[in-house]
Amino acid sequence: MSIQRNLTVHYSIYIPCGNDTALVEGTSFSPKEKKWINDAIMKMHTNVEQVGFVEKVGPYRLIMAGGEFCGNATRCAAFHYLKGALGEIEIEIAGVRRLIKAGIDETQNAWSQIPIYSERDVVTQLKQGIYKVKMEGITHVVVEAELAKEYLGIPENLKKNALDLIKDFDIDETEALGILFLEEINQEIKIHPIVWVKSIDTVFYESACGSGSVAVAILESIRKKTSQSLKIMQPSGQVIRTSIIMENQRPMDAFISGKVYTDGVVRIIDIDFKM
Repeated sequence: MSIQRNLTVHYSIYIPCGNDTALVEGTSFSPKEKKWINDAIMKMHTNVEQVGFVEKVGPYRLIMAGGEFCGNATRCAAFHYLKGALGEIEIEIAGVRRLIKAGIDETQNAWSQIPIYSERDVVTQLKQGIYKVKMEGITHVVVEAELAKEYLGIPENLKKNALDLIKDFDIDETEALGILFLEEINQEIKIHPIVWVKSIDTVFYESACGSGSVAVAILESIRKKTSQSLKIMQPSGQVIRTSIIMENQRPMDAFISGKVYTDGVVRIIDIDFKM
């Protein structure tokens, strides 16, 4: 016998360099409820690419609908908690073993620390021109610009090609997997990120990807064996700034920074669940 339950959900929408993100008030929903809320919001707002759950006030906590880590959503959470004002907080994020620093700087950029994997095998070459970059909560596969040209030539096939690469290389080690097709434009790096979140089975060609930008910067830092600060162009046309701190030729810390916008509207949706 099924039991019907109604939930009234409050949420706001943020734009962190693209990659529109809905943040729902409250974190105590069950995994099944999170998926239903995720699907309902995405159905109502086709521009929203991901859904996270935050407390209305402290403690500072962020849980993504699929349990993955998301750098842009973390920046949105910092904006939410600080109400866009200058400051720094530490956020507890599901699936991450330590508190993550995030905040708003003097230029009103929202920034976030990115939890990274610092062992010697952080970067693995899968084949010529394709590299796997391990991170906490997400793994990215970077397809270098020359090789990526054949994939970018047919944009409508990009999602399928990304999922085929995940299958071909048998990558199944984190809650979320990203395939980053690189493009060089006037000596600048642009990413085309396809992100698959396993538990809620969403596949998006994201308009921006913070952790993906860091993965590209980690690869470059390891190649040059030194700390790097890079500007990574997003599909939205906006830039995410990355900073990688290296010690003994290994990445030890990482940060992303960029603008976050919101209309400040708290939206309400009523969802009927059959359990």
